[in-house]
Amino acid sequence: MTSGCRKARGGFVLVAVLMLSVILLSASTSFALFARAQMRRASDEEFAFVSRTLAAIASEAVSEWIAGDSNDYDSAREFLYAPDFPISLPFDEWDVSVRITPLDALIPINGVFLPDGVTTRAEYEYPWMEIWDLFGGGNTGIAALDFLDSDMEARAGGREEDYFANGKISDLSELLHLPEITAAMVYGGSADSAALADYFTVYGDEKINVNFAPRHVLALLDQDVGMDAADAVIIYREDNDLKSASDLAKVPGFPPAAATRLGGVISGKSGYFSVSLGVGNGAMERNFTVMMKRGSGKCQILNWRE
Repeated sequence: MTSGCRKARGGFVLVAVLMLSVILLSASTSFALFARAQMRRASDEEFAFVSRTLAAIASEAVSEWIAGDSNDYDSAREFLYAPDFPISLPFDEWDVSVRITPLDALIPINGVFLPDGVTTRAEYEYPWMEIWDLFGGGNTGIAALDFLDSDMEARAGGREEDYFANGKISDLSELLHLPEITAAMVYGGSADSAALADYFTVYGDEKINVNFAPRHVLALLDQDVGMDAADAVIIYREDNDLKSASDLAKVPGFPPAAATRLGGVISGKSGYFSVSLGVGNGAMERNFTVMMKRGSGKCQILNWRE
């Protein structure tokens, strides 16, 4: 009996030791994984902090560059805005890649009205209706004007509602308050479908920088301008900087009468810019997008995304 108890007791001790070993091994593994996760988290937090700091420093420099660009045009022919050649800013083992894109290249949705906030600019009446004809017809365009203008008087064929902005909007998504406008209309339902965001921008005052305006916008600026004239502008600006409507009239194939009619809304300069910042240390990279408005001495930061 004693021998049997000793054997049972010895087996129990062995099982207990094995269980304890398993528990200790599991605990040490869990601790190692926890420690590794904490180290990774600390490393990620350090990377995020350093990258944000360098992005902020770089954006300050970019702000001064843009504000200091005092010539009377902004074009892709300039080093500062060359789309295919990003600017590199080295910080020891870190590097910040900078791309600056002048905006004001689309129709400024907040600038379609004269200073009274109600009367539409004559230059934008034609493109406004042409664009809205692509997205549900003219009545939608008239409702959008009532939504944006500063009074509470409905236009012919339009309407006024209590929820209308009746003023400037900060994002095109605000148009979704109108039940006849869908997210697919604003942003596109697929990769190859047209969208209001391809034609309108909130980053603009009243003029369009024709050095950056895309083909489909140029083609709709006037009833006498089409795709052929738009292509002529794109070819011309590869070797020439456009500064005003008078320069637009010099483009071979662009109707001079149309250039005259568009004189009040054509520019070669931008007031708004999108700045893309890529911050990396060789192993990791973090990307930022900063929207800026040109000012005196430096730019105003309008939006910061990462």
